[in-house]
Amino acid sequence: MTIHDEQPSVAEDPFSVGIQLFNQGAYWHAHEQWEICWRAAQGTDAEFYKTLIQTAAALVKWRQGNHRGLRLNWAKAQRRLHQLPLCYRGIDLTALATAVTAILNDPERTPAPKLTMVAEE
Repeated sequence: MTIHDEQPSVAEDPFSVGIQLFNQGAYWHAHEQWEICWRAAQGTDAEFYKTLIQTAAALVKWRQGNHRGLRLNWAKAQRRLHQLPLCYRGIDLTALATAVTAILNDPERTPAPKLTMVAEE
């Protein structure tokens, strides 16, 4: 799937599609995929998806050059992130936090973050 596709096929998992889109820098589209997951989730899963959604929203603001929006959305995501395990559903959340923090410290020169997948124990 490319970021130019209108809709993922019915057979595609919105979580996985969201990861692909995020790693392509299509943060808004990733956000939309994860909203599908969030609406169907409860408990820790819901918090996890909301964290990804708010992180993607922060990065949309970063791409727009809106550093205040970046900081505000990331602050919301961080509050949830601190309640989650270091790795959840195969995503290294520590690496994600490190990448977004690097953007906050140098928004003009930091490369776009990628979601790092790790094996869960």
